[in-house]
Amino acid sequence: MRARDREAVFEFCRNTWPGYGDYIDRVWDRWLRERRGRFILAELEGAPVGIAKVSEFSRGEVWLQGLRVAPSLRKKGIANEINREVLRTVKRMNPRVVRFCTGARNKASRHIGEKFGFRVAARFRFFWGRARKGAVRGRVARMVDLDAAVEFIGASRFLKVSHGLIAEGWVFREFSRSLIRNYVREGAVTIIDGRRGIRGLAVYTTTQEELSRTVSMGFVDGDVTSIKALARNPSHLAARRGFEYFSAAVPTTYFMRLLRWSVYGKSETAGQVVYELGGAELRRL
Repeated sequence: MRARDREAVFEFCRNTWPGYGDYIDRVWDRWLRERRGRFILAELEGAPVGIAKVSEFSRGEVWLQGLRVAPSLRKKGIANEINREVLRTVKRMNPRVVRFCTGARNKASRHIGEKFGFRVAARFRFFWGRARKGAVRGRVARMVDLDAAVEFIGASRFLKVSHGLIAEGWVFREFSRSLIRNYVREGAVTIIDGRRGIRGLAVYTTTQEELSRTVSMGFVDGDVTSIKALARNPSHLAARRGFEYFSAAVPTTYFMRLLRWSVYGKSETAGQVVYELGGAELRRL
């Protein structure tokens, strides 16, 4: 991409969410550097009019995000053309599965995905609010805890109802030992110990694919007391790191009902829908 492409894209993404802006300017350089995937730019008469990002998280696990079209050119078929190019790109990668996430109320995005064969894989509830100072419960996991953490997460209720996915804000990753190993190395896993092992465990990542840098909780499980304590941590961790906001994503089941009022009652909230398309289905398109 050319230097002028960057500024043109930033300009048409400036008001993606009125009053909030967009995150594209914070991830642009990283997306350009990523080797596993492709950053797609759509042009009309030599001028940028849309973008999309294709990422490969692990072998065969492809994630789609960042579809944007210049506001003045929406509803003219450009998003469909970008998606066709995205699917051509993904087919060449021969994936096992392709996923994306969108807001439950984003009818346009959901319609486009469903038109290309994507089906709902999981539903989450996203919470966000202002960071507040407070005590952080639990301890940061170490590499010696890896086996126990993998076993705990793999057998958890959360994973059963999340379609095996762990959230990083609005990005969702498949559970695997290597993913948890990376989280532990990054200090992203917090454990509350019990007499017979782990009482509660949560994953907190620092995300940029949101409207501001946040500490985001993307997994939590354990007994009720531990879940509630761990669910309060993102707010306190965000304040400790100097971030203005925290966030959390939990499946729209037991976890949402448990936390919505008891922990996140004053937080903003939105529905998240994760769509999925299998590799075999993709090849038939």
